[in-house]
Amino acid sequence: MSVHRFAPVRAPLVVAAFALLAACGPSDVVGKDTLDPIEEGMTLEAVAGVLGTGPLTVNQPADSLRLYHGFRTQLFLVNGQNYRVLWYREAAGTVEQEITRERETPILFDGNNQVIAKGWADFDDKAAELNIPNPYRAAERLDSISKSQVQRP
Repeated sequence: MSVHRFAPVRAPLVVAAFALLAACGPSDVVGKDTLDPIEEGMTLEAVAGVLGTGPLTVNQPADSLRLYHGFRTQLFLVNGQNYRVLWYREAAGTVEQEITRERETPILFDGNNQVIAKGWADFDDKAAELNIPNPYRAAERLDSISKSQVQRP
C-alpha cells in the first residue's frame, strides 16, 4: 500500500526531470566555456587561436584533408559559395566517428572564412537556410525513413 501512496508523487517529479533534461539537451554543451569568446565575423585563424589544437590526429594520409588544427572540418560548395564547418570537440577520437551533439559543437564559416554560426541552435537554422548538410537532421531523416519502411500487417 505504501508503494501506491508515493507513486503519484514520483511520477510528476520524474516527468519534470526528463522535461528539464530535454530542454537543456546536449546542444552546445561541448566546449561552451571555450567557445564563448568566438563571435560572428571572426576569422578561421582567430578561431583557431582561441581553440588551440584539437584532440584528433591523422590516422591515415586522407585524414589530413579532413582535419584543421586537430578538429574535424567539412567543406561545402552551395550555390557557388564555399562554406566550412569546424567541429569543436574535447574528447580524443577519429574522423571516422559519426558527428553527434554529445561529442561535437559546430562552427560554420562563410567563403571568406568568417564565422556565421556557432553552436547547434545557430547551425541548425543556418544549415537549413543555406542547404548545408546537417548530420543531426540527416540521422533523424534516415531514422524516420527506416521506420516508415517497416512492413505493416
